[in-house]
Amino acid sequence: GSAGSQSMRKFSCVKLRTRQLKIQNFVKYEKHHVPISAIVFITRDGIKICVSPDQKWVQTAMKKIDQRSTSSRN
Repeated sequence: GSAGSQSMRKFSCVKLRTRQLKIQNFVKYEKHHVPISAIVFITRDGIKICVSPDQKWVQTAMKKIDQRSTSSRN
C-alpha cells in the first residue's frame, strides 16, 4: 500500500479525551496525525478512544502497552 491509501482510514479523531483512563483496558494503540495529532487507544472490545499525546499518563500507558506486547511474544 502506498502512503496515499492510508489517509482513507474510516476512523479519525476529532475530539480528544483529557481524563485519565484505565490502562488495563487497553490492548494496543495507534498514532494519528490527521486531522489532529492524537493517540488512539484500543480496548479489548475494539473500542477506539482518542487522547492527547502530550499528557503524561498517555506516555506511561503507551510504554506499558509496549512492555506487555514485548513480553507476551517471548
